[in-house]
Amino acid sequence: MPNTVRLPAGPRGLSKDVITGAAVILLEETGDAGFSLRKLGERIGCDPMAILYHFKNKDGLYRAMADAITARLSPVDEDRRWEDRLRLHARDYRALALGHPNTFALTQKFLNTGVSDFAHIEMVHRALKDAGIPDAAVPAVCLAWYASVIGLCMAEIGGLIRPARETEIAEIERLPADSFPIMRKLAPSYRELDAEAVFETANDILLHGIRIQSE
Repeated sequence: MPNTVRLPAGPRGLSKDVITGAAVILLEETGDAGFSLRKLGERIGCDPMAILYHFKNKDGLYRAMADAITARLSPVDEDRRWEDRLRLHARDYRALALGHPNTFALTQKFLNTGVSDFAHIEMVHRALKDAGIPDAAVPAVCLAWYASVIGLCMAEIGGLIRPARETEIAEIERLPADSFPIMRKLAPSYRELDAEAVFETANDILLHGIRIQSE
C-alpha cells in the first residue's frame, strides 16, 4: 500500500513541502508515464487544482521536486583542493541519481532547480575560479561540467553505462574481422565493465579538461 498523506482541505491549508515530498515518492513509484496531478491529488487527499495553487503549473511542481532532491546533496568542504571539491560533488550527484532515478531526470530541465541549488552552484563557481578559469569563461565551463556530470548520471540510470549483455557481445563478435578488428578484440572487456569505473574515468577527464582550460 502506498503512503497516503492527508492534509487539511482547501488550497491554503496545503503544505507545499509535503506536496513536493509526496510527488517525489509517487514519481519514483510510478515513473513519468504513471505520474499525474490527478494521482498526486488522490495520494494526498486534495483536488489537483489545489496543487496548482502552489506551483502554478506542472513545470513549477517539477522544479520544486528537483530542488527537493537537490537539497539532499552534501555540502563540500571549501578547504579541499578545487579538484577534490568537484570530484566529491560529482560523486554525490551519482548517488542522488541512483537513489532517485525518476526524479533525478527532472534536474536536466532547469538551469537551476531553486533555493537548494544555489549553494552548490556557488561552490562549483568558486572551485572553477580557484582552478584559474577566467570570470568570462566560468559560466560556460560551469554548464559544461554540470551537463557532463548529469549526462553521465542519466546514462547510467538509463541503462547505457553497464556491462554488455551476451547477446551484444555476440553481435560484435560476428562483425567482419577485417573491418572491425578493434571492436572484436575489445568486446570481451565490455562484459566486465564497471559503471563506477566509467564514472571515475569521466571525472578524471573533466578535471583534466578544466586544468587545460585554465592554462
